[in-house]
Amino acid sequence: MVGSAMGYQNPGTVQDIPLDYTLRADDEVTMHSVQVKEVAGKSFRIDQNGEINSPLLGRVHLAGATVPQAESLLSSKLKTFYLEPDVALNVSGLHSDPLSIIGAVGAPGVHQVRGQMTLLEVLSSAGGVRTDAGPVVKITREKLYGPIPHPSAHESASGDSIADINLKSLMEARNPEENIQVRPRDVISIPLAEVVYVVGNVKRAGGFPLGGKPNLSVLQALSLAEGLDARAAPKNARILQRSSTEGGESTQTPIDVKAILEGKAKDVTLHPNDILFIPSSTAKSVAARTIEAAIQIAAGVAIRY
Repeated sequence: MVGSAMGYQNPGTVQDIPLDYTLRADDEVTMHSVQVKEVAGKSFRIDQNGEINSPLLGRVHLAGATVPQAESLLSSKLKTFYLEPDVALNVSGLHSDPLSIIGAVGAPGVHQVRGQMTLLEVLSSAGGVRTDAGPVVKITREKLYGPIPHPSAHESASGDSIADINLKSLMEARNPEENIQVRPRDVISIPLAEVVYVVGNVKRAGGFPLGGKPNLSVLQALSLAEGLDARAAPKNARILQRSSTEGGESTQTPIDVKAILEGKAKDVTLHPNDILFIPSSTAKSVAARTIEAAIQIAAGVAIRY
């Protein structure tokens, strides 16, 4: 906490401000004095010109000064009215700074933060991390604010610092050093997870994140889906790929999952965003509308972890 000339500590004082902190526009300061009743206990917001407007003194420029420097300045000005004015100053509110949070959070966009906040705190203020988030939090920091204090930090071609932080480790608080302090104009990005979908007649349909792997096999995906249900027709399964372009057609590849389960056919690789569809044994055929329905279902299923 920033100290004051008379050792005063106010419960409303902003915590953990370094001693060399320089006041800025939009900071709020509170003055304390036993002698000077006109300013005692009063709070003042530093305006965009870097000034406060106080009783007796009028407009005083404080932006750019440390707390001790501001105290000395105010004391010297008050000597016009008092022989030995006692003045203490505390920072009772901090200016806000913008940062951008994009990707798989509840409320992506530009957020204003006051004071020192950690990565977890700003993610919480953005509505928290969504269930379809990928495994990594990417942070980009302007050169002005120095390198990001994380082992993965590296410099971009423009001089910005970039770091990738393991999201699961961060959320589980495995390593407190990963919960870094954010800085003004940081860009925090949480990309969507790369997912393989299993829908249809399985016990636990859903989207299953690859967890950093390039792909999953059909057997691995079925294991994550807890296997086939009693009405499944694995011999008539399909691998579906949604078109990457709007209005484009989806593709499907027939696959005999029954033969794979029996060891009579080679396991097949599923790539990110592939959909493994297991039809029902009650259906006489796998119609085109059934395929489209499966794709729509995949778009709305929960991401499973």
